[in-house]
Amino acid sequence: MIKLGIRVANSITSGRGHFERCFAISNHITSKIIWILDEKNKFSDSKINKKDEIIYEKDNIKHSSTYQAILENKINIIVLDSYNLSLDTVNKLSKIIPVCMFQDTEKIVDVQMIISPQPIEVNTKIDTINLSGPIYAPISNELIINNIDKNNDTIDILISMGAYDSLGVTINVIKAIQNLSFRLKKIIKTTIVLGSGSPIIKKVKIIIKEDLDFNLIIDIKNMNHIYNNSDIAIGAPGLSHMERLYFGLPTILIAQNEVHEPLVDKWVNLGCAIKSHNCIKVIEKKILYMIKNKEIRKELIKNGKKIVDGKGAFRIAEAILKVFKTYD
Repeated sequence: MIKLGIRVANSITSGRGHFERCFAISNHITSKIIWILDEKNKFSDSKINKKDEIIYEKDNIKHSSTYQAILENKINIIVLDSYNLSLDTVNKLSKIIPVCMFQDTEKIVDVQMIISPQPIEVNTKIDTINLSGPIYAPISNELIINNIDKNNDTIDILISMGAYDSLGVTINVIKAIQNLSFRLKKIIKTTIVLGSGSPIIKKVKIIIKEDLDFNLIIDIKNMNHIYNNSDIAIGAPGLSHMERLYFGLPTILIAQNEVHEPLVDKWVNLGCAIKSHNCIKVIEKKILYMIKNKEIRKELIKNGKKIVDGKGAFRIAEAILKVFKTYD
């Protein structure tokens, strides 16, 4: 019988993408799941099913809680989605029980199953099961597309640079939109989404204080309304970008770290985004390009909906259950 454990990063500094994609998979698994989390977190703890059990990792170096759960036979298969796990730890775990690991880079890891929803070529061992590509984008089944008739007199922009955004990319995007709105003499309604742990919230509030066309939302639980009502998004190439592709929301991608850089280029090459650098003038130029080019937006929408169909989480869960169904 499968006893599934999910070791996932849920700390404030990790953002929400790691947890959200694991949670999306868990919705397609009926048996009890053991969640091994970094810390107590109101957002993640409240979402986890009551049938499941939560364990908090006491030591992110030795991973003692994870190993203890294995020794106590609470889990016999584990899904890993955390940058706190070293390559050495991952390899050790895969020698004890089957490991299904989310992979956002091209480096080789020695595990039983790789889950890589990004459009990259992941290097694996010959006998590793490889679930690669946007077909495995783990979109939440809570997301629902509504065909809303929008007011063409305004432009609605979503700024979604992740729940944490320690680099403050959001601030540069706000300034770019303010500059552009002044130049165009056009109303640009902007929604900013951040998590309560973000270190830039105070700065954002100061910048938009006198501007009624900006709306800051903290710790939003459901993005349906915002996705459905936005014309353009500015974000990073994580899970939220895959959600935007599913909704047909054309996006300007900005890399926040070295891992993001090749991912942004891959999405651009697929015709699923346009790229900007983290520079106010460049961001302003890219937004203007998107506003003025309706055909480009249509092409991004078409490509995005074609590549992400919203069934990725189900496919991953099905693969885990099918491959490891007889494991004990």
